[in-house]
Amino acid sequence: MELYRLLHEQGFGSRKACRKLVEYGLVEIDGVVADDYRQPVDPAAIGELVVDGEPWTLLEGPLYLMLYKPPGYETSHKPMHNPSVFSLLPWQFSELGITAVGRLDVDTTGLLLLTTDGQFVHALTSPKRHVPKHYEVILKHPVSETLVAHLKKGVYLKDDDEKVAADAVEVLSEHSILMTITQGRYHQVKRMIAAAGNRVEALHRQGIGTLALAELDEGEWRHLTPDELAAFGFLR
Repeated sequence: MELYRLLHEQGFGSRKACRKLVEYGLVEIDGVVADDYRQPVDPAAIGELVVDGEPWTLLEGPLYLMLYKPPGYETSHKPMHNPSVFSLLPWQFSELGITAVGRLDVDTTGLLLLTTDGQFVHALTSPKRHVPKHYEVILKHPVSETLVAHLKKGVYLKDDDEKVAADAVEVLSEHSILMTITQGRYHQVKRMIAAAGNRVEALHRQGIGTLALAELDEGEWRHLTPDELAAFGFLR
């Protein structure tokens, strides 16, 4: 593989831009400045790649990431009023076509999956898969037995003819519950809580399936492990 093609595949811009990176002396391979953008390279043999002064870990195959989304970020490549969640990632990932698996509202925090694999997006968002999503919900009014019963039995959302029910509801405190759903309707948790007679003050997605945020802090991200991908039915 020629060097500029490798840089392109790693998300460093168009092929022309990648050729310029080499021509301007901004690419180092194992401590040596590259001077020929057509030089053949073996990705497996590269010990250290530095581009414009920044070390870069070579990517292999599609990206599968988990991100702890902070409040105040839009799940969009073209945000309207707030920063994009994609600004929390290396800019090269956007060049590779990374996208979110579903969305979280600007004021919602927690686990967000991102990938460059369209099949992964489809599999996890397909209504047929029933992937559970776990939310900690802070309520304006105290939790009542009636609220929990309505959520478990199902409520009618506006302009919808069928009831939508939570798969599980656990009372955490006087004003908070842990709610699990397997659908993916627009603003579903907030609308369900409203239909059950309460209001969401804050919403935090703790996990998707068996995957939880664990050690991540707000704004941090990491690659999914092979075992985590396998839990979703994907192998790499």
